[in-house]
Amino acid sequence: MLSVLIPIYNHDVNNLVTTLDQQLTQSGIPYEIILADDCSDNLDYRKRNEILSRFASVQYIQNQSNMGRSKIRNRLADAAQYPYLLFIDCDATVQHQDYIKKNLEAIEKMQKEPLFVINGGIAYQAEKPDSKYFLRWYYGKKREEESADKRASQPYHHFTPFNVVITKSLFQCINFDESLTSYGHEDTLFGCQLKEQEIPYLHIDNHLIHNGLDTNEEFLKKIRVSIGNLTKLSEDQNINKHLLEDNKLLKAYRSCSIIGLPFFLKLIFKKYQTRIEQQLCEKPSMFLLDLYKLCYLATIK
Repeated sequence: MLSVLIPIYNHDVNNLVTTLDQQLTQSGIPYEIILADDCSDNLDYRKRNEILSRFASVQYIQNQSNMGRSKIRNRLADAAQYPYLLFIDCDATVQHQDYIKKNLEAIEKMQKEPLFVINGGIAYQAEKPDSKYFLRWYYGKKREEESADKRASQPYHHFTPFNVVITKSLFQCINFDESLTSYGHEDTLFGCQLKEQEIPYLHIDNHLIHNGLDTNEEFLKKIRVSIGNLTKLSEDQNINKHLLEDNKLLKAYRSCSIIGLPFFLKLIFKKYQTRIEQQLCEKPSMFLLDLYKLCYLATIK
């Protein structure tokens, strides 16, 4: 009935998989867990994860070259044998004993729909991390950790493959855009495609903890890379209209363009990039981070 799909890159998933396998066994449903290591360069992690194939329910796939975030998820879906897919990121932690039970109850609730998505949500540890990880943690707490009711107010805006159930037939109709080989916004585009097709989308409070925090510098780099992807998508003549209409960063940039601000945004980024980054690392501010994104977008548009 359920295929649990976990793409892996430089992470030990033994605790995650053991917990999932225990809950799935208790549920009594047919299931499988498919792990795909996307050519991790940490060989110690590889060895630890390969051992998981001892479980009868676990299939371990080792990629010999790095596919990237989009392609590896598409390949995992292709390998799945069951009609419902549960995507989980490798840096997630299951905190609740009824995690699988809640997903199965949600699937039962949605079974009358031929195609659907169920989003369980994402959360972060309450304790503040070391200062070098603080920006990523702060962003997650402020922007990503939301209740099901709040997410449901803009259901498609919050699509993420971090913790999501989706019918296999739906996923393979859309798939992640494999032209996006670097980090960022493949999930944004996927959510826009769900919105365009008006796919039933259920948000539930069944979060997983996101433990794989980037350092402040790594997170800022990922932001710049993701904005590059967003720019590439926005310039595609065949792009989904909802991406252009709904993305907050693109909307803000269009408003700035109307009154001739991009030139000044470029100057701000050129002159103050280092100072802004230092401030974000020392004392994060979502307003300042949004300004940073807008200024960087102006430099590459």
